[in-house]
Amino acid sequence: MPKKKKLTKPQRREVRLQKARQWVLTYEGKHIVRAYRKRFKVDYSCALSDLGAIGALQPEKLAAMQQAEKARLEKRRKEREAKYLQDMVNENPFSDDRFYFIAGYTSGGAPYGITWEEMGMEPWEVMDMDKEEE
Repeated sequence: MPKKKKLTKPQRREVRLQKARQWVLTYEGKHIVRAYRKRFKVDYSCALSDLGAIGALQPEKLAAMQQAEKARLEKRRKEREAKYLQDMVNENPFSDDRFYFIAGYTSGGAPYGITWEEMGMEPWEVMDMDKEEE
């Protein structure tokens, strides 16, 4: 018995849009995007684009929702970056925004060591490069 071939991504989307056109006609709730996501197991941006493609949302409302989603994702990305940098600071107590490596402190309490400029780097540049590789 031959194996059933899996549908490609565009084919799955077409099938989903066909089913969605029928589903939208029977939907009676208030939160169509949330219900669409749950019903078809897609993310928010995919649900918005699909509902816009089948005409279930007005273009103005669709644009506003897409803009709000972009802002939410950007805020989340910035929070993740801030958390990552804070974790790096907590993880490496021998470094700060001025010194790459703090070798010690003078009797007056001033730190001394190797600065970021002496290393030819910007503060936390190494950590940012590590993050991009992941």
